[in-house]
Amino acid sequence: MKFFKKLKEKLFSTSSKLEGGLESLVDPKSIDSETKKVSEETKNPQSQVLAAGISENIGNKKNLSNGSQVTKQKVKSSLFGKIISSVEKISRRRRLDEEMLQDLEDLLITSDIGVSTSSRIVGRIRKENYSKELSVLELKQLISAEIYSIMKDSSGVLKNYNGKLNIWLFVGVNGSGKTTTIGKIAKQEKSKGRKVIIAAADTFRAAAVEQLSIWGIRTEVPVVKGEEKSDPASVVFKAIEKAHQNGSDLLLIDTAGRLQNKADLMQELEKIIRVIKKKDDTAPHNNILVLDATSGQNIHSQVDTFSQSAGITGIIMTKLDGTAKGGVLVALADKFSLPIHYVGLGEKQDDLGSFDPRLFANAIVGLDGENEI
Repeated sequence: MKFFKKLKEKLFSTSSKLEGGLESLVDPKSIDSETKKVSEETKNPQSQVLAAGISENIGNKKNLSNGSQVTKQKVKSSLFGKIISSVEKISRRRRLDEEMLQDLEDLLITSDIGVSTSSRIVGRIRKENYSKELSVLELKQLISAEIYSIMKDSSGVLKNYNGKLNIWLFVGVNGSGKTTTIGKIAKQEKSKGRKVIIAAADTFRAAAVEQLSIWGIRTEVPVVKGEEKSDPASVVFKAIEKAHQNGSDLLLIDTAGRLQNKADLMQELEKIIRVIKKKDDTAPHNNILVLDATSGQNIHSQVDTFSQSAGITGIIMTKLDGTAKGGVLVALADKFSLPIHYVGLGEKQDDLGSFDPRLFANAIVGLDGENEI
């Protein structure tokens, strides 16, 4: 629960792009002028009575607060910037017409949700809600519901087999957070009572081997290394041998990510997989692609590239703590239908948690508390 709370807090403070855009779609007035208006109305008891009357007569009562309480609610920060008070959410409405739908589609596209996925979301909203008068809150709930419908099957547990060595292969471009992610997973799996070992098979990047060595010391997990620029497949072979000798339950394999040498990299990954299969033809049991959320739409080409050589079975998305690019997860779920195993929020050992599609769908548009779908 601590991780999910932190995830929500991080998502609620990343950018003003999507939520601020949704506010302006319904009411083009500036947030500053509207905030001033709310402040004045809060001082006027008659406005509280009016707000209470509005809240009793508009939309779904479950999603609306009592008017007198609403006027006292402070303007606060959230996912993509300032949230206006619930009085404004209740009183400001706009008819859903073609102009608004086009603006909404443009907004979703610029939030990295992608052209195809944005078009689908807007199409479904048009079908059920065209010509309706919508508040900001109602619009957010509609978008959140559509995002959740796309992502509801995206969370996925990593495959585990009892009574044998499980081999998890990690791939991804340099800088994606792959090595750090392996260290975090080693810690988590060891805390479950598993005997873990790591293979540092990115032999052409000394920093990666050094980083894994540090994680090994932190987590008290052995790390199998080779000589600098040695054959990565030989390191994997040695790690499998050592894992069997030690009675290990889980082997985590780090690999190179030099896309500038794409052909060589793919051949290297294919060789590693061949070596693994000679030891266990059912392995690797998980082929995990680690992605950096700040990469935006470039992520799609990474999924395509690594799927060709490594047969990706799932995704881990890192760096959601400092980016407005979380929307790309929606596009990935829609296009590739790959499980999203974990999301990462930072460098600390506990900054990695399971993906929760409902939490994500609410957070990405700034819904919280009783307003969540």
